[in-house]
Amino acid sequence: MDFFFLQGFIRLDMSEFQERHEVAKFIGSPPGYVGHEEGGQLTKKLRQCPNAVVLFDEVDKAHPDVLTIMLQLFDEGRLTDGKGKTIDCKDAIFIMTSNVASEEIAQHALQLRQEALEMSKSRIAENLEDVQVTDKITISKQFKEKVIRPILKAHFRRDEFLGRINEIVYFLPFCHSELIQLVNKELNFWAKKAKARHNITLLWDREVMDVLADGYNLHYGARSIKHEVERRVVNQLAAAYEQELLPRGCTLRITVEDSDKQLLKSQEGSSPAAKKTKAPTLRLEIVEKDSKSRKLDIQAPLNPENIAYFL
Repeated sequence: MDFFFLQGFIRLDMSEFQERHEVAKFIGSPPGYVGHEEGGQLTKKLRQCPNAVVLFDEVDKAHPDVLTIMLQLFDEGRLTDGKGKTIDCKDAIFIMTSNVASEEIAQHALQLRQEALEMSKSRIAENLEDVQVTDKITISKQFKEKVIRPILKAHFRRDEFLGRINEIVYFLPFCHSELIQLVNKELNFWAKKAKARHNITLLWDREVMDVLADGYNLHYGARSIKHEVERRVVNQLAAAYEQELLPRGCTLRITVEDSDKQLLKSQEGSSPAAKKTKAPTLRLEIVEKDSKSRKLDIQAPLNPENIAYFL
């Protein structure tokens, strides 16, 4: 058995290769053209590290001529640069990301989760003992072949390109338990900053995480959770700090007002009527030495620019 070690990571943003002439930027210009001696962005890096992990980010944005070059790369494990020299990279690992068919995948996943939730409710109503409520779902082979593959084929316009891909990994929308983990991670990030920069201790409970998780946007993924935490928590921290409401070394608790805990803990299966319910408000409280809490009177407006004061 042969062993090899990966020695590097190469990332290329394929949105930089949307035009036909940018193929030269990919593998290098031919003799007589400007930039011939510099080499291509990919070939130059592969020559230095032929057994790297190579990420082609947003490959769906690349020009078809760039994809044509990849055919040789994926099939034979070698690449010819603009100077006519061949680079052997059989030990490299190539990964591509794409948003093609992401909307169809997301909607199908939400439908599967809704069906799983309804099935769980039905089995609970029947008092069955083997009921297991889970967020884990799997996209069927039929859906991949009947729905996803035609979309990929229509976009990339060639079976030989898709045929050289060893495996396709599908990223599904976050389930509620995963969103809670993301919220907790983001809050911990800001709690550590508050502690390190201002000696402020930040506390929160599960109800707060449920409220923030509800700000998840299917189209923006994990970024929507990051923005929700900044908008609803960090902006308040920054404004309170700017208005000199936070004594150094104090303990702050994030609390929920106007909450219906049953609604907060509902997951993707919430009814449209529940979705229209007034969103709970997050407030900051200072925890006094006697364990009593005092709400902060933070003056509006809370602008995103205020975050800079707290960093």
